[in-house]
Amino acid sequence: MIVLTGREASIVACLCDTVVAPAPPLPAVADTDAVQAFDRYLATSPPLNRFGLRALVHVAELAPRLMGHGALLRRLGREERGRALRRAEGSRAKPLVDAVEFVARLSYFGDDGVMRLLGYDADANLRRARA
Repeated sequence: MIVLTGREASIVACLCDTVVAPAPPLPAVADTDAVQAFDRYLATSPPLNRFGLRALVHVAELAPRLMGHGALLRRLGREERGRALRRAEGSRAKPLVDAVEFVARLSYFGDDGVMRLLGYDADANLRRARA
C-alpha cells in the first residue's frame, strides 16, 4: 500500500464487497486489485481529496454502529452491511455515501479481469489501435 494503512485497506475491501456485492462469474474483491486501485487513486489525488476520502473510509467503518446496527462495518455480514448502506443513502449524508461508493465501484470494475469478464479487453483495444 502507498497511502492506506492495513486497517483502511481492510475497510476498503469490505466497502467494495458491500457496494459491488460480486457474485459468480464476477470474482471476489480479494481476487481483484480493487483495494490497490483505491490506494493508487488516493496516492495521486490532491492532499485535501486524499484526506477527505480516508476520513470517509473511517466514517463508513463507524457508521453502522452509530446508526444502531450494533457493530462496525467489517463485523457485519454482507446483507447487514447492505442494509446499513441503504439506510445511510437515505440520510443527509447521501452525497458523501455516493462519493465513497463511486470510488469503490471504480476500483473494483477497473480491474482488468473484471473488465474482460464484462466484455472489455483494454489490451485488445490497444493492439487494434496500434494496428
